[in-house]
Amino acid sequence: MTTPTASLDVIIPRIFASSADYRLQVSTDSYVFFEDSNPDADAGTTIAICLPGIGDTRRQYRFIAPILHEQLGLRVLVGDLRGFGDSTAFDDNASGNYSAYSPESTASDVMSLMEKLTAVDPKCSFVLVGNSLSAGSMVLATVTAKKAASGPRIRALVLLGPILRDSPMDSWFRPLSHLLFRPLYGAWFWTSYYKTLYPVNSPDDLEAEVEILKNHLKTRKDNVVNVGRYARASKVEVASAIGDLGKIPSVPVIAFFGQKDPDYADLSAELKWFTEAVPHAQHFEIEDGGHYPHVEHPERRPAPVLALFYVNFEKETRLQPLTHLLFRSLYGM
Repeated sequence: MTTPTASLDVIIPRIFASSADYRLQVSTDSYVFFEDSNPDADAGTTIAICLPGIGDTRRQYRFIAPILHEQLGLRVLVGDLRGFGDSTAFDDNASGNYSAYSPESTASDVMSLMEKLTAVDPKCSFVLVGNSLSAGSMVLATVTAKKAASGPRIRALVLLGPILRDSPMDSWFRPLSHLLFRPLYGAWFWTSYYKTLYPVNSPDDLEAEVEILKNHLKTRKDNVVNVGRYARASKVEVASAIGDLGKIPSVPVIAFFGQKDPDYADLSAELKWFTEAVPHAQHFEIEDGGHYPHVEHPERRPAPVLALFYVNFEKETRLQPLTHLLFRSLYGM
């Protein structure tokens, strides 16, 4: 059963000044934590589900989640991945078709959440927003929902610095990750690397946010091990689902890629593959952008939110040309 619950052991500072804690109970002992901006939303309200990339918390949406809620009127559920932030650890040895820390497991959590919210409000619809690994999970969830006879209604898919297939770097990084992500020193390694994901432009509060990560990993030392588990997870199923996504033009897709994102071995090759596989997707390259396009530039942060006007909100169709020009202006394209 999934219900809004009272505050229990929440250690990551909240994004919203007023929100409910929402725990997706996946098993008897394990849940995925979300902040819910509007649990009393009217029937038929569009719900944005936002998840961060690995080794980060829901706070990476601290700039755009309030805009989604306050300016677009969406109900926003912004969560932490399994085994990180305010979500509990999961049994990675439990029987199953995939790891408890993988794009597939995250996609199953998103599907479960959508199904439960739809059961409460059959008129609701969803905007899925993912960064890095969770962007691939949002792709999997979208394809699964569209293949279902009466699946949840997906209004738009927003991909931020998406990692959608395995990288040549995985051949050496996966074995090395067993050594890097250990409780004794893994937090130091991860927070040091985390800063490099902002290669040119970092937010003014980056050091404060890194301290939140450090304090979190000091309190829950084993969570850094889960970062390594996610890092080793295969993206083969996500890459396959990208082909399926390209056959679903009814779902608007918009993606943001940083040209200096160190997680891409060859961005040009990545973009060629993605745009050929999903020809209806709108994509934007950020010339000096890193891994977090929704965090880096203050003047550009609203762009993923404005994208929702551009792609599919019928009442805002008249704004689509204006928004498109705004994107081009913001990103120098």
